[in-house]
Amino acid sequence: MVDIGLKPVEPYSFVATTRRLVRSEKALYRVRDGQFLRVLRIQGRPIPVEIGWESGQVRVQTTVELGTREREILARLIRRMFSLDVDLGPFYEHMKKESPLAPIIEERKGLHFVLDPSLYECLIKTVISQQLNLSFAGRLVYRLVELAGETIRYGDEELPVFPTPEQVARLDYEDLQKLQFNRRKAEYVIDLSRQVADGELDLEGLQSLSDRQVVEKLVALRGVGRWTAECLLLFGMGRPDLLPAADIGVRNAVKKAFELDGQPTEAEVREWGEGWTPWRSYVTFYLWDYLTEG
Repeated sequence: MVDIGLKPVEPYSFVATTRRLVRSEKALYRVRDGQFLRVLRIQGRPIPVEIGWESGQVRVQTTVELGTREREILARLIRRMFSLDVDLGPFYEHMKKESPLAPIIEERKGLHFVLDPSLYECLIKTVISQQLNLSFAGRLVYRLVELAGETIRYGDEELPVFPTPEQVARLDYEDLQKLQFNRRKAEYVIDLSRQVADGELDLEGLQSLSDRQVVEKLVALRGVGRWTAECLLLFGMGRPDLLPAADIGVRNAVKKAFELDGQPTEAEVREWGEGWTPWRSYVTFYLWDYLTEG
């Protein structure tokens, strides 16, 4: 049994941070007795892990034997995914003067991003989610995983494994259309996967670029617009200062928080957001949570 304890930078709320997983990540996470089960690829090998909270630490367990190098990679991956090294103290101080957002943020103290384990997974899930409600997007993600991926037995559970670019690249557009993907989205998902599999699209190479450079490179790809690029920066890379002001959810949350008569424009949200720099990603995330839970 591999058992790793990872202490986060405080303040950190595991309950608040994992709420989105319970609500909208059902395709890849299983929740059992407060533990989150999912499969992660460690050096290309699918490893089923349990992720929970105990004695002020994120606890990661697996019954799979791991070498020293694999344990280190797993620990680093969980620290990145669950934002364990992100210090939100300066964010909370910065936003105290931002009425009426200050109480919304204070109520969610300790809420962090949970990032996708790979930029490829994040990109494909985001492309699938374009212009769809969360529920239907989640069903399409599940169908893609079921069709192209595999399963790993872990105790009494059959856990899904998010497919590799190569696995998705082998599909035909009609395979996804049979699963209720429209033709255009089927083409986007498969064509992007083929570009990654063939080495034409180096997603990991984007990590060294600025936010602006990442957006410029991604929007040049068929099927990727600004919203998709910004979501990759948010949920794939954890960049702290993104504001997807065109997002309907963000604009609805701003309307609700500021008690506006109508939905603000993208330009108006961006103008307000100037005062939230350099933490606009977290303001965005807290507003999404406020709209859903508030």
